[in-house]
Amino acid sequence: MSLKKTMNKSNSGNSIKKRAKELDCLYAFSSLVVKNNITVDEILQGTIDLIPPSSQYPAITSARIILEDQIYKTKNFKESIWKQTSDIVVHGKHKGTLEICYLEQISKPFPKEEKELINVIAERLGRIIERKKTEEALRKSEKRFRDLVENSLTGIFILQDSEIVYNNPEQKRHFSRLSRSFKLMDFKGIHPDDVEMVKQNYQKIVSGEVSTLDISFRFYPLEKSDNKLDRKWVCCRISLIEYSGKEAILFNMMDVTRSKEMERLLKIKDKMTSLGRVTAGIAHEIRNPLSGINIYLNTLEKIYDKTDSPEKVKTIIRQLKSASNKIESVIKRVMDFSKPGEPRLMLSKINHPVEEAINLSSVTFQKSGIKIEKFLSQNLPHCHIDQHFIEQAILNLMTNAAEAMKNMDGNKRIIIKTYMEDNRIFISVADSGTGVPSSLKDRIFDPFFTTKSDSSGIGLSICHRIITDHGGSLGVLDSKWGGAEFKIELPLERRTKQR
Repeated sequence: MSLKKTMNKSNSGNSIKKRAKELDCLYAFSSLVVKNNITVDEILQGTIDLIPPSSQYPAITSARIILEDQIYKTKNFKESIWKQTSDIVVHGKHKGTLEICYLEQISKPFPKEEKELINVIAERLGRIIERKKTEEALRKSEKRFRDLVENSLTGIFILQDSEIVYNNPEQKRHFSRLSRSFKLMDFKGIHPDDVEMVKQNYQKIVSGEVSTLDISFRFYPLEKSDNKLDRKWVCCRISLIEYSGKEAILFNMMDVTRSKEMERLLKIKDKMTSLGRVTAGIAHEIRNPLSGINIYLNTLEKIYDKTDSPEKVKTIIRQLKSASNKIESVIKRVMDFSKPGEPRLMLSKINHPVEEAINLSSVTFQKSGIKIEKFLSQNLPHCHIDQHFIEQAILNLMTNAAEAMKNMDGNKRIIIKTYMEDNRIFISVADSGTGVPSSLKDRIFDPFFTTKSDSSGIGLSICHRIITDHGGSLGVLDSKWGGAEFKIELPLERRTKQR
């Protein structure tokens, strides 16, 4: 073999070795950047450490990357006049430089292949940094969005292919945990009066007739469906969206129970303000002649005492007095209702006024064939109440129960309970009467609402106001004995009244 051929073969072998080094470097670089959860800092430092072994002179080669205000370098890096560089461009802008420095002078210039390798790595670093920055911005954006949704005061859930694919903590807290295979029309908690309206509007969304709509309805949280006093008012926005590349339905649900209750109380307050003005005028107009009637009656009684047969006249006069007193009593009740006294809250045992109410009414109810059953818990803590007002409320509820059973045959029972649950005091007054129709349950506490011809319709309103003034609540349920159950809830701590 000639010398020329031998030299060519030797040069070819060296060239193959150099190219193999470059390929190994590119392969190691590619393996580095695809690692899971690797950061930009780790990629840049790892890239720097890969470059010297791929160089023609690894023992004297050092490398550095300057990216904006960050520097990544090999342990042996020193500034040198024997170097080559390549720009790192991110989103079309110069962001940094990749530098290869020899620690001592070399006799030959930098190989062309080595320059190409540096340029390739710098160009790929620019693209990788672009991608990583985009991914990081997306992660931050997603985190911000998730933080907003997770901490929202609105209950949010997404329905896709008849399955719940997302629901936030507020939805679980206020509206209870929904099963994954949730179907709105199977949601037994929706108030019966609202089911048809919810169904019609939901179908509009499903059919694509509209893409967004707002509805308000009443419902009972699934986890508390046995307690109808836990009914909530919810304002719900339903929207068609795309989620994970597929069509879905987004529900935004806000608990507006408190605002609905305040709205109802404001209406009652407005009604009572007007009523107060009317009753004040009525009282003024009636009281004066009533006073005169009573004076004349007293005079007549004295005159007829001197006659020979006064008994008949006296009987008539007593009847007139009785009628007059009844009118006075009615006026007093209306005046008390239009201008109620402030409760004087004191730490007391709730059983005391309940027992008093039972004792006061037991004889009268027994004559009417009504049996009173009491189940009063003896270990209840004290709570802030006005005993007189609570006694009045219990008496009114018992009287209401008795009236509901007045024309009834068979077993007549009034069942009274006191107990504690979830750090709240409860008083229950139930009966075995005919109950309250569902259509009337939202109206029975309205002033002057009554279904009886001989009732003023203010007894239950007075009860509701008394309990509200104590910071509590009063609701009506169906009694397991067949009639109605009025349930009073009172807080242990002292609360400001909510009128």
